[in-house]
Amino acid sequence: MRIKGSGSGFSGFNGGSKDRSDSFRHGRRPGQKVRGILIKWVTKDRAWVRIDGHDLLAQLNSAPPVGTQLTFIIKQLNPDIMLKEIFEVSTAGSNALGMASSFENARTLFENSIRPHCAELETTPQNERLSAFVRQLAKSNNLFATFQDAATCVLSINSNIDTTKSGQLYYQPWLVPAGRRHITLVRRRNDLIESILECELGHFGMIRAEFLHKDSDTGYRLKIQNMGKAAELKKYLNSRKHPWISSDIECLGISKLPQSGHGGIMAELMFTQ
Repeated sequence: MRIKGSGSGFSGFNGGSKDRSDSFRHGRRPGQKVRGILIKWVTKDRAWVRIDGHDLLAQLNSAPPVGTQLTFIIKQLNPDIMLKEIFEVSTAGSNALGMASSFENARTLFENSIRPHCAELETTPQNERLSAFVRQLAKSNNLFATFQDAATCVLSINSNIDTTKSGQLYYQPWLVPAGRRHITLVRRRNDLIESILECELGHFGMIRAEFLHKDSDTGYRLKIQNMGKAAELKKYLNSRKHPWISSDIECLGISKLPQSGHGGIMAELMFTQ
């Protein structure tokens, strides 16, 4: 995010005053975090942000409501003031609600950014999809930054839960590129590995695939919000194999996702800690 009026290419640091730009730079350094309040939207992607009494016209990637507290990291101060919008788990956000909210915001921003590339990723063979996903990130600084923000939120959550008991969370949106609200939970018990993949997938609604893997055998149970599409979804999964699994994946059953599961794995995990 580049702040207007801090150098060539933009005009107007609350009126275009060089003194105001210099005042903001004073005592600050690249790499420092700053926090501000969104005070007024100007266009769909530009808004006035107040940081320590300075009103800055900023270009934002997210679309928070007026009054939202935003966190930035200073990328550079000269010749332009450049700030990167980040999603940070605040000190108040060391609680479950704060961490879940930070991840939800970061995940939504990334999934909106990756949307134009999803059709291409969806047609990429499963065993090549991660590499293709990484190549897409490498092409766009914004795409990489928004993914990094979401992944960092997941790391923060894992550091605040008992992963030996609850499992480890992962954010792996390349697994089902057409889906949204991805999250993966992996639990390991001796030689048994349980992987729960969850996302929203079009007319299927919320789906939860619970994989059990032991030795060379893998089976899965499906929980699906829209049971009318269960057979179609089973056929889709049967056509896919993970590259490290040699045997066929066996479906161990399909059931309706209970109402209590519609909030997702994250809500279930965070609020039972």
